Amino acid sequence: MLKISHILRSPGLRCFASQSKPELNEISLLGQSFARDDYTNITDKICSYLGKNIYLDQNHPLSLVRQRIVNYFYKTFTKSRGNPVFSVYDRLSPIVSTYQNFDSLLIPENHPSRLKSDCYYINREYLLRAHMTAHQNELIKAGLNNFLMIGDVYRRDEIDRTHFPVFHQVDAVRLKTKDELFEKQLFINF
Repeated sequence: MLKISHILRSPGLRCFASQSKPELNEISLLGQSFARDDYTNITDKICSYLGKNIYLDQNHPLSLVRQRIVNYFYKTFTKSRGNPVFSVYDRLSPIVSTYQNFDSLLIPENHPSRLKSDCYYINREYLLRAHMTAHQNELIKAGLNNFLMIGDVYRRDEIDRTHFPVFHQVDAVRLKTKDELFEKQLFINF
């Protein structure tokens, strides 16, 4: 007859505790604490990418591309005295509300882009931004009408040679009034 202690030491056998390890009810990201819920699907690996901001590292290739884009906008779009028209926002928090990421952009509640399989949810109310456009509404409401938003975005995806769950985006926004938009056009009424 085999002793229990011998069975437990046998290779290939695993012991399982009768009680599971209690899951923490909170998650801490970038100095903020959030309550977990049934939507929480953010992984430790994804959390490890938060705050790295490699696009801001002077010697990183992404930073070089970012700076070329900014330089292009600064040089091409200037005011009468040579000042740039566009302002740049490249330190916006990647943690956004579902309102910012979806509702403010008029994305319907049943749209596939809201699925847990496509986004990294912190909880039902917050997620890691899936696109830089998540900040567009708040910047426009702040009175800005020409700006660039640069940052890392997060989408749940199968990792392969062309897909990675963290990538980078640049959004350019330029608002014009109807008069500014059509100032040089001749209108013909029929």
